[in-house]
Amino acid sequence: MPLSCLRSGLDQPYNSAVTRTSKGGEIFLIVFGLIFVAFGLFGATAFFSGDPGQVHGNRFVGVLLCTIFALIGSGIVYAAIYGNRKLQEQAAAEQANPQSPWLWQKDWAVSRAESKNRNSAFGLWLAAIFWNGIAFTVAVSVVPQLLRTSGPKPFLPLAFCVVGVILAGAAIRASIRRKRFGQTYFEFASLPFSPGRTLKGTIHLRFNTNARHGIDLSLSCVRQVITGSGKNRSTLQSVLWQADKNVPQASLAHGLMGDAVIPVEFIIPSDAYESNHDDPNDQVLWLLHAQADVPGVNYSDDFEVPVFRLTPSSASASASATAAEPTPIFMSEAQGATAPPAFQSDPTDVAAPQNPKVVVSAGMDGSTEFYFPAFRNPSQVLVLIFFAVVWTAIVYFLAHSKAPLFFTVVFGLFEIPLIYGLIQATLVSFRIRAGNGRIVRRRALFGIGGAREFLFSDIAQILAVTKAQQPGTSSSYSLRLQMKNGETATLVDMIDDRQEARWVAAQLEKLAGLKLDTHVAVDTVLGGYGPPPQRGQAPSRSLPTFRRNSPAAIAVGMAFFLAWTGFVGYRFFSRGYGKTTRVSRVPAPAKSFPRQVAHSPLTDVDQQHLQTLPEQAQAEELLDRAIRHDTGALDLFEQNIGVWHDLQRTTHMNDLERRSQFSTDLRVRYANADLNLAINGVPKTDASVDALIAQAQADPAHRAYSVYSMGMLAGRGVGYDRIYPVLVDYARNDPNPQVRQWAVEGMRYLGTDEALDQLFDSFTHDPSDAVRNRAGCNVSDCGNFKRKQRMRMVPKLIELAADPQTNPQMRNWAFLALHEVTDAVLPADASAWQNWYTQHGAEKMAEFEQLDWWKVRGDQ
Repeated sequence: MPLSCLRSGLDQPYNSAVTRTSKGGEIFLIVFGLIFVAFGLFGATAFFSGDPGQVHGNRFVGVLLCTIFALIGSGIVYAAIYGNRKLQEQAAAEQANPQSPWLWQKDWAVSRAESKNRNSAFGLWLAAIFWNGIAFTVAVSVVPQLLRTSGPKPFLPLAFCVVGVILAGAAIRASIRRKRFGQTYFEFASLPFSPGRTLKGTIHLRFNTNARHGIDLSLSCVRQVITGSGKNRSTLQSVLWQADKNVPQASLAHGLMGDAVIPVEFIIPSDAYESNHDDPNDQVLWLLHAQADVPGVNYSDDFEVPVFRLTPSSASASASATAAEPTPIFMSEAQGATAPPAFQSDPTDVAAPQNPKVVVSAGMDGSTEFYFPAFRNPSQVLVLIFFAVVWTAIVYFLAHSKAPLFFTVVFGLFEIPLIYGLIQATLVSFRIRAGNGRIVRRRALFGIGGAREFLFSDIAQILAVTKAQQPGTSSSYSLRLQMKNGETATLVDMIDDRQEARWVAAQLEKLAGLKLDTHVAVDTVLGGYGPPPQRGQAPSRSLPTFRRNSPAAIAVGMAFFLAWTGFVGYRFFSRGYGKTTRVSRVPAPAKSFPRQVAHSPLTDVDQQHLQTLPEQAQAEELLDRAIRHDTGALDLFEQNIGVWHDLQRTTHMNDLERRSQFSTDLRVRYANADLNLAINGVPKTDASVDALIAQAQADPAHRAYSVYSMGMLAGRGVGYDRIYPVLVDYARNDPNPQVRQWAVEGMRYLGTDEALDQLFDSFTHDPSDAVRNRAGCNVSDCGNFKRKQRMRMVPKLIELAADPQTNPQMRNWAFLALHEVTDAVLPADASAWQNWYTQHGAEKMAEFEQLDWWKVRGDQ
């Protein structure tokens, strides 16, 4: 627009642009607005005073629509006059302080930042009144007629009314917030704030309420980039750096005017970018956000603060320019930076988040596991569901109307990525295991997925990464591996909490022995954009600068928009619609499952070749074949496992041991116990039972190892009657949660109903999250239990999920266990599962009883 900030002149030494006004642009907009006013008034007069016989429909509806049209024109005229006056004030401030951009904003110049939300209620009320005035007027006039016809046409005007109600609700909420907390502002302790120094000040507001959890503050450095023009104009924001802290309510003070004062103090990294507004299409903003959960409408505020590097000349110029105003406090850059860098790298550790979505547990092989469950971001999923429903309704309407087929196809194609994103957010889970010299990432959809392994020695860096977002949308983070050979791999995505993403990255870096770096990298998805713009530096963009629209282009675009709107309205509300087009149902494709890869069975030649290999190679070859369902290899492995005496935990053997735990063949899972006993040097004898029980009693440091080995022995039929009571006692009563966890892990080998009942008891009653996690896994999918045994646990799991006293974590685990036990795909709703069990429980139990005893649910 001609009245936008046009940056033309250069002001040494910082190459700062100067704002210039456009008198011609102001005149054009005034004329353009007056045309709207004239047409609106003319139309309203014609509807109101015309011959009733010549007016089709309700004349008052026409008067209202024309009045709205005239009001829009009046708003354009006001915006042109007001905007040009503001630009003149801005240009005067820049000319008076050419080397002090922190004095260009009226509120900054007096050492304060006004709330960016101060006019949000006014804007929302304008939008709500405008939208509802049109939507409800149209709905009242056309919906009664459309209801007499078949088809979905009546729902479109009503949908617009729903949007209007939501806008009105948002306006009411913003008004209540404004009245409750007053005209808030952030008062600076220094001007400007410099990189490497402290950002300090106070937020002033009316706060006559209780904030049990204190006030949450966050300081962010944001790069805001605008690309395209006209209808293709898009705004993206990238959070380059962010710090958070909580101010307890006890720290609030009272100001001189009787208001409440929230103290603010952050350390700005020494390598921070400056605030920069030179290019309206590529800006660097420093934003302070404050929020508090309080009874009623919550408190939420945003302030933009000035962050600039001071030179001796700019500091002296600023001080002399404001000598008459004692409020600002200027800091000299000569004092030097005191804060470490944090934008390109950050060696500081990160504290664990208070309410993490990730579930951390200890693996059976000593590794650490990070589990990111499906549906971990309910708010994002609800937003996606809302947009998917709205978009699907639009596609349905287009398909059942006389709109051109082209629009139906285009809108339908745009729905595909929306549905894909909804599936990713709702059904995909990630499991990351770090330890034993490698990171293993497993991505699963409905529990089905593949794993990928990365050796510690091949990893160069582990980073939290975010992408540019539309303003107002929540940021999403992912964890990325940077390999030494230049390749990259994503471990997990859709983490909605910045601290959680940085914390998990830090934990993985520690486990992998890497240099700690917890900064968040930004994928700007803006191919030609380099570093953010800064004073004294040439623009780094290689993308062409988009020209601002000329008045003629604006007029032509507006004309096309109005013409298209009129055409759509005419087509929709005309009575020339034919019968609704019926679309035949296309049967859904049959559900497909991954095809099992066939492997040639072990032959006599293979056996002869195996005899020439070392024991380690024999064991690895036979176990690999057994995992791939070669029964001959499995039998030969069981015959020789007691003879091999020098088996080692190599990388390949550890991988085979892990895979055998989750085999779909119980016989392979039994072989897993035999393998572990053989490697650990524990013979399957009663003497081993005596030694392990005595060691567990006498040596608490090795008790976890002892109870785990006891479980494997009892699972292979050695000393079960003696071992089971000991395992139960340690699982219930040992004060060390690690011992209870490994007692639970030992019981997964037992394969008996009483052991499964005890595992469920630990799942529901143990105070440790890690113990409950492993017990729940052993109830649902892990361990050596038959499918019909696990099926007995379904009523208990449904009862657990339905219990209002069950916490959200346990309820999620219960639903996950129900899915893994039954293979049924149902929503996380206890009543839905109860209905399913009533109708299909007996049928599913009969199905499991008909299975071969060794067939279980597993990965391969």
